[in-house]
Amino acid sequence: MLGLGTWEFSVNIMVYNGTVQMDITDNGGEYGFALRVPGAQEHIPPIEIKSVAENGKTLNIVARVPQFPKKDIPVSVTFDGDSASGVVKAPFVGKITLKNGRKIA
Repeated sequence: MLGLGTWEFSVNIMVYNGTVQMDITDNGGEYGFALRVPGAQEHIPPIEIKSVAENGKTLNIVARVPQFPKKDIPVSVTFDGDSASGVVKAPFVGKITLKNGRKIA
């Protein structure tokens, strides 16, 4: 399984400039994910994971949130040792780049 652990990324979009943390866990052979924004946990909606696929060093994830129940949210994260980078394509927000990813736990 790719990227197990806790990762921190820099994000800079119009409505937020800071860090996000993503936990990637092994739940009995299936991927588990949790997302945190330090200081803003109450603003993170529940996330439904529709699919996860490994492609080399990249995890391709399709997620959904209750606010947009029929809109897929593609997420792609590429790992290189203890560093990572990625892209989220969020409805009505557009492309969110996950920069300077580093494993923190």
